[in-house]
Order: sequence, then structure tokens, then C-alpha cells
Amino acid sequence: MKDEYIVQFYNELNQALEGEYKIILEPKRDLKENWIEYDQVKWELEEPIKNLVKELSTDKSLSLEEKILKIYEFICLNYIYDVNVLYFFKKDKSDENNIKYIAVDWYGRIIDDKWKENRKKHNRRICYEFARFYAKAINELRGNEDNIEAFMVGDIDNLHYVVGLTGDKYSVILDLDDFNNLKDLTRLKLGLTIKGIKILRDNEGQFQKYVDKFNKNRKNELVEIEDAKEKLKDKDIIMYFNCVIDILNKYKIDSQGFFEYMRSIIEQEGFEIEKLWKEDIGANEKRYERCLIFNLDNKTYLLDSIDKSLKIIEKEKIDTKIYVFNPEKNQYPYYGG
Repeated sequence: MKDEYIVQFYNELNQALEGEYKIILEPKRDLKENWIEYDQVKWELEEPIKNLVKELSTDKSLSLEEKILKIYEFICLNYIYDVNVLYFFKKDKSDENNIKYIAVDWYGRIIDDKWKENRKKHNRRICYEFARFYAKAINELRGNEDNIEAFMVGDIDNLHYVVGLTGDKYSVILDLDDFNNLKDLTRLKLGLTIKGIKILRDNEGQFQKYVDKFNKNRKNELVEIEDAKEKLKDKDIIMYFNCVIDILNKYKIDSQGFFEYMRSIIEQEGFEIEKLWKEDIGANEKRYERCLIFNLDNKTYLLDSIDKSLKIIEKEKIDTKIYVFNPEKNQYPYYGG
């Protein structure tokens, strides 16, 4: 790959997005810029991804762009976001006008063999892991072509990572677990459109053509939920929320996807939420899932993302051995994976 394309991508990235970013490359590369970082871990494919890449490599009927989207879809359908990492985020309140979150390095970013072995036991991953093996998959698919390359892109605070893809024809950001929106990890499990792909440059529309092809005949929202909103939202908002829950449960969506979806629905209706965590007692290892509470008509409602239910509670009587409001004060030692 020509380094000039990576430099061009970095400039395009800064023109398109606010904030400060860096590009993360595999070890043993000579490109030196103050916005370049080299990963401390060798990029490797997980077994299911490796098998798919092998299959796609011999498929002459698909374009590279279609293969890239096949990998994107496979990850979204077969993996879930490991929300437990957010339990360990620390909030920096030293500047009241600029409150920041601080991520830990030891959860999925700087790993060892024990971590990798533990990860084989389940399908939960964080953004750094997704970006690492997705970029590796794309680079293996491109083979000997040196006019295109995938790498990792992160914000300077280490809070989120995505895949950057650039070359002579286009520059693209591939973000299947968008930190601020309903993730494509959830959207694609529901059969909805891709929304996590941002095209920075595509003068001939080559990459956009395949995104449009993938999204054809897909909806931005579930038809059942649109119908429920039209029939119930203005009549009984709690009944509407419960109807959405019933619909999501039919799709057997994971706890994190359930939380994200319901949070977006509840906040769209103007409710101010308060987040809390619930220990997943039924899990094979100790971990927590996000839940939320909101108020309506002098009642407090708890959205439980493990039970996937909405119920009235008395906040002052909530079981603090199971539910945690301030994880920083209750962090547990984590040695898993």
C-alpha cells in the first residue's frame, strides 16, 4: 500500500468529522507521523472469520466491495457487543465543562494468550477487537493489490475504534458498532439497513453502489414497530413501549441490543433516562448489563435489559446488590475474557 493514501485518508477524516483521531497499523511498518500508532498485538483472524475469508477468496463472482460487505454482515449476525467493558469506564470530572470518560487498556486492547483463549468461549467483542480482525480480513481479501488497504481508526481518548478503508478509488469508514447510535450489530440482526458506513470519498460511486445494493428492500425501521407507534404512542405510551419489547423479544435480540433499541425509543419520546447496571446472575462469568430508569406520572419505570421487561419500581428500594448506579465505586476485579 502506498503511504500517500493513508495520509490522504487522514486528511479526509479530519475534514469530515469533528474531534481528534489516530490511525492504528499492524506492527512493523515504517510510516511515521504523530497521528500514527502501531498496535501492540499481531492482527489475527478468529476461526469463523478465517473460514469465511478463505471461502470468499476463491469466489470470483463477487467484487471486493461485496466481499467486504459480506464480512461486515457476518460479524453483525454472529457477534454481539461486549457492553461489560463500559462498566469499567471511568468518568473524569476534573473539568466541569468538559467531562470525559477514560477507557481501560486491558479489556480487549492489550491482550495475552489467556484472553484469546477465553474469547473463544463466547461471541462478545468490543470495538477494538472488531476493528482489529475486520481490517485483517479485508487486507487478506485484497491479496496482492497495493492500491487499497484497511486499518484501524480511533479517537485519541481510546473510546472507540472503527475500520478505515482507503485507496485510489474511495475512502470509507466501516463502523458496525457505532458508539452513539443503534449499532449495525443490532440493526442487521433485525433485517434493517446498514447505517454504520460513512463514505469520505467515492468519486465514481463504486462503494456506494454496493451499499445501496445491500440495503435494497431493507427497512430503516421494523414495520411492526412503526405500526405500534402509529396505533399506541399517542394513546398509551407505556403500552407502546411494552409492545416494542414484545416485538424485539420475538427476534431474540441480545441484552445489549435490546437496551440500545429501547433506549433510542424511550429517548425519542422525550424521556430523561438514568442508566444503571444489573449483574447477569445467569452468566458463566461475572459481568453486568446496562439497564435504565425513567419517570412518568410520579411513577418510576425500570427497563431491565436482562429480563427484557419494563416494570414499575420504588427506586429507594431497589436491590443494590444486583443493580449498580455508580460502577466506579463498585468495580470488581476482572480476570476473564
